[in-house]
Amino acid sequence: MQRAVIVAQAGAPVELVDDLELDEPRAGEALVALEAAGVCGTDLALLTGKMPYPVPMVLGHEAAGRIVALGPATEGPPAGTRVTLWMRPPCRTCRACLRGNAGLCERSGAMSARGTLLDGRTGLHRSGEPVYRAFGIAAFTTAVTFPVSGLVPVPDDVPIEVAALLGCGVATGAGAMLNVAKPAPGDTVVVFGAGGVGLSAALAAAAMGAGAVVVVDPSEERRGFAAELGVATTAPGEGLRDEIRSLLGGEPVDIAVDAVGNPDVLLGAWKLVRQGGTAVAVGVQAADAVVGLPGAPLALMHKRLLGCFMGGIDPQRDLPTLFAWYRRGVLPVDRLIGARRPLEEAGAALDDLASARGLRTVLVP
Repeated sequence: MQRAVIVAQAGAPVELVDDLELDEPRAGEALVALEAAGVCGTDLALLTGKMPYPVPMVLGHEAAGRIVALGPATEGPPAGTRVTLWMRPPCRTCRACLRGNAGLCERSGAMSARGTLLDGRTGLHRSGEPVYRAFGIAAFTTAVTFPVSGLVPVPDDVPIEVAALLGCGVATGAGAMLNVAKPAPGDTVVVFGAGGVGLSAALAAAAMGAGAVVVVDPSEERRGFAAELGVATTAPGEGLRDEIRSLLGGEPVDIAVDAVGNPDVLLGAWKLVRQGGTAVAVGVQAADAVVGLPGAPLALMHKRLLGCFMGGIDPQRDLPTLFAWYRRGVLPVDRLIGARRPLEEAGAALDDLASARGLRTVLVP
């Protein structure tokens, strides 16, 4: 029996229960005792129904912990290994994986959409009824079974809370630069949104040698924190283009990232970049959102508009790079953590997120 934070239906308050039944790991799976779980904007989207999802479900998809046991006939890191859980464990055999796009693995994509494990079962029950797993993980609990292919060992000198945040938000922002935007040395970069995802994108751009980076956010608190990390900031409003141009020393914008998930923001990012520049959609839009682009400039301006799902991350390939960036001090994930709360305070943590109070909260089971 596990303690867990459950959502019975979209829009309802979260509920802390202590009678969640957990399956033993099967072949290809591990039992992981969770030690930290990040509270991400996508959790809020599931809670409110912005992203429709099967219920009841255990929230949470950013997690790290320690392997307790491997399933029968399973090869993987031994018991006791600290690991980050990645919600799209690559199968390495589907069309996407074989083409080098493990971040778009077809098998784990179905798992994530259904709220199950790879074999289609949830592995979680209450009173004999299935309980679904937010994006296949269910991080707001004390232990989970999970595919070994989605587990990445964590270096000894990386704190477990940092490892948890690298399970989605930070990796999504950093991966947007590493795998999608791919700034060349000297490129100018503008990021809309100074939350955990946006700041991670900005820091990753700087780590990759971007010439100048500007973050745009209406929150004075978040702009102040970004400035503490050495990132230039400004607020949205009239004259934004001129203000950005000034911050970039008169240079045009090579790359603009929407880390908010708003049609107007994404359109503004696309309009902002120079001819031949790149706009990247990272923030999750509402299901009924539509982005309208002006027709003639699509060809005449030769710009690229790229989607970016979870940073295009291949966990075994890319998470070690992000761990290394943290250890070098260029991706200070620990400084993004504004609060640490027990599972009992998950509702308050989600309220903080909805009100843009602080940056990232970590639940500590």
